[in-house]
Amino acid sequence: MRLEEWPLPYVRVKCAQCEREGRLSKDGLLERFGGEREMFVVRAKLTEASCKRENKKSPCMSILPDALLVQAIRAERKEDILSVEIMQEAANWNPKWLEEK
Repeated sequence: MRLEEWPLPYVRVKCAQCEREGRLSKDGLLERFGGEREMFVVRAKLTEASCKRENKKSPCMSILPDALLVQAIRAERKEDILSVEIMQEAANWNPKWLEEK
């Protein structure tokens, strides 16, 4: 997914090794990286250099904590949602999930 396709107004990144976490404005990231940049590249560029992991020889284990929420927001059908537990939160961003029973 490209940055311009990310449906939330923010992007959260977190390192699973050092527990460092941050939340950045999508608008600011669009200015910095451009809309065509793939999210996995944005994620890596935001975390790799500043990761506080003990073993710098191992890669940063950065993740996008909102990836399942984004998947639910962008899903075409309810059956495509990977985590039904976040359905209500997804409905906050995509009202079509409120309409469906």
